[in-house]
Amino acid sequence: MNIFKKAGELEEQNIAFALITITKSVGSTPRSSARMIVLADGTTYGTVGGGVAEYEVVKKAVGNIPLKKSEFFSKSLKVTEGHNCGGDVEFYIEVVNSAPRLILIGGGHVNLEIARLAISCGFFVEIVETREAFANAERFPFAHTFYVDESIEKALGECTIDKECAVVIATHSLDRIALEKVIGSPAWYIGMLGSRTKVRTFRNQIREKMGIDIAAMKNLFAPIGLDINAKTPSEIAVSVVSEIMSTLHHTSGKSLRDKASNLVIVRGAGDLATGVIVRLHKAGYRVLALEIERPTTIRRTVAFSQAMYDRQIELENVVCTRCESVEEAKSLMDANHVAIMHDEVGESIKKLHPEVVVDAILAKKNLGTTIDCAPFVIGLGPGFTAQKDCHAVIETKRGHYLGSIIAEGEAAANTGIPGIIGGYGAERVIHSSVEGVFFSVCSIGDIVRKGDVIAHIGKTEVTATIDGVLRGMLHDGLPVPEGFKIADIDPRAEVSHCFSISDKAKAVGGAVLEAVDSYRDGKFFLYNR
Repeated sequence: MNIFKKAGELEEQNIAFALITITKSVGSTPRSSARMIVLADGTTYGTVGGGVAEYEVVKKAVGNIPLKKSEFFSKSLKVTEGHNCGGDVEFYIEVVNSAPRLILIGGGHVNLEIARLAISCGFFVEIVETREAFANAERFPFAHTFYVDESIEKALGECTIDKECAVVIATHSLDRIALEKVIGSPAWYIGMLGSRTKVRTFRNQIREKMGIDIAAMKNLFAPIGLDINAKTPSEIAVSVVSEIMSTLHHTSGKSLRDKASNLVIVRGAGDLATGVIVRLHKAGYRVLALEIERPTTIRRTVAFSQAMYDRQIELENVVCTRCESVEEAKSLMDANHVAIMHDEVGESIKKLHPEVVVDAILAKKNLGTTIDCAPFVIGLGPGFTAQKDCHAVIETKRGHYLGSIIAEGEAAANTGIPGIIGGYGAERVIHSSVEGVFFSVCSIGDIVRKGDVIAHIGKTEVTATIDGVLRGMLHDGLPVPEGFKIADIDPRAEVSHCFSISDKAKAVGGAVLEAVDSYRDGKFFLYNR
């Protein structure tokens, strides 16, 4: 079989596959040079020698295709491991991704220009129409597939709309019917051409007929496109394809010129800081978090600081990845990740010149942040004075004023007493009774009873102080002094709370976002006046 001819056919059909190549063989192996193709369902073309090695590399490739992940894979065939060959073989699994599908419902002037531009941007374009004259290879020489039938419902019935699809609706008079047909699909983007009046009318009609509020749908874009004052079909195409690409790649769609001014550096990445980071990231800000090498965060299942140990953590669809340099941080933020790096003193602030710095270390005192660190500096909680060592302070104490933005003065003083949750304050927080190295017995999310052994510090047992769910616990292997905070028990016993960002963190995060937005709008220094 001609492997490359088959690969060309699969690419033409827009089918993802993995090309497996033997890159190295040592000793006795079935083949020393070969290639094969694997599809996502396990179908294979060609062989790399058969046997256990081929079985395992095929299995690996099948798993890699949906992840769009290429990598090297090695297999030992030594007799001591139950094989007969005695050598070692290395493969390279190269995943060839399918192009993103763009389904254009309607073959009019606007979709013609959208198709022309989308093809040049790497999309696999398909046309849905009721009129053959508007959906053919002569009019759309760059489209791949046509679905034409007497009704738009029948034409759409021939087309598979899955989670890999973007859909644009721009028909001569069938937009609402088309929207009703695709609105329940898993397409990641559904856009409809039309004015706000038209969209509002359709919204009311669909809500009355189908019980669906299209205004609440995050994958529906109507009116369609980015705001560039587009008028002509070509201009509209630029607006629409730009929005589709921005949605596909999870970017802000803002000018590249504004990237530097869109950078926020957050000192600290504990659970409260993570609430801040998530709010900023989802609002379109590029965020770099700075941490110590071995963070002592208790609520580490909901803290980006855990990425310092695990390299990467995902919370509420936001991915935070550890990096080792400001250059790597820039690349990660370009890929829509939150970047985190070891930088206790904030050296990267001097290198990156962010517009905003947020001190979210929550040390109850200022550990070196100054008002001239950035054009706009925010401090969380006690230890900061607005207009002295920062421009704004955010109240972090539970109660009526939680999340308040303080433009002048300080947050409430630290009392040293944990906030009341489920009727418990100090009792729910556990501190070390001795100095030593911490090792857990239980896991975060476990239901515990008062007196249960949950961890050890050296040979000393650490027991639960109240009944509830173990909401937070130190990372294993950390040395702790006597009196150090090591665990947190929530008496409400809601296990799900252990794995979701808290109401307090979200409130503080919302306040930081409000302050940053008001600063960037030029309104912050009118705050509280």
